[in-house]
Parts: sequence; C-alpha cells; structure tokens
Amino acid sequence: MGIPTVALADNDPGYAYAFQIALDLVPLDFSTASPDIYTLTVYNWGGSQLLQFQQDYAGQTWFASARASYGINSFVAGVINSAADSSTSESLTVGKGLSNLSLIDLQRLKDPYGRQALAWMQTIGTLWGLT
Repeated sequence: MGIPTVALADNDPGYAYAFQIALDLVPLDFSTASPDIYTLTVYNWGGSQLLQFQQDYAGQTWFASARASYGINSFVAGVINSAADSSTSESLTVGKGLSNLSLIDLQRLKDPYGRQALAWMQTIGTLWGLT
C-alpha cells in the first residue's frame, strides 16, 4: 500500500486489527474455492480498513490526507447515475449490481482497496448478499 513507517510502524496494532476485521468479513468460501483470490480479498479489505479507520501518529497526517483525497468522510447515499454540465445537476442511484450493498459496502467503494475487495466478493454471486 505504500504506507510509510513514520505514518504506521511495522509493529502497530492497527495492522493486526485490520487483518482480523478482514478475516471476519470476507466470506470463507474463497479460502477453499480459490485461496489466491481469498488472500487478495483479505489484503484489500484490510487495506481499506486501514484507510478508513487508522489514526495518525502525533504530527503525522498520512491517513487524514488519504481519507480527504478519497472523500472517505463524505456521506454519499448512492453512486452517481447521471450528470449534466449545463445546470451542474447529478442523479444518485444504486444500480442493479450495487442494489444489495450495505452501508459498510458503500463506504468501501470510496477507496481503491475496498472497491477491489468488493469486486472479488461479487464474483461469488448472491451467496453473501451481492448480485
């Protein structure tokens, strides 16, 4: 992920916490069907967990800057379906592929690691709630 050690030390408990959350939330179906995809999904979910919730050390702003650049702390109730430049309007809707997303899943769409984890999980279909 390119997180510098000044932003997150190698022995910081945030790594173990993010890893455990990923293990708890990524379906175990991948672990037997496709161990490599399971590993990638856990890695990406854990990376998203770090971006979403890891606190910066005193004097550091790496995670705060990452959250600001991805708009992680901004509320969006759906994804943009259409936009117009003459009146600068936009329409938010959740499409068929995203219709079963929970709030935590919608939040994961805001960073590239969460999007990749959700993309892998969607490949197993409706088993865990996504279609």
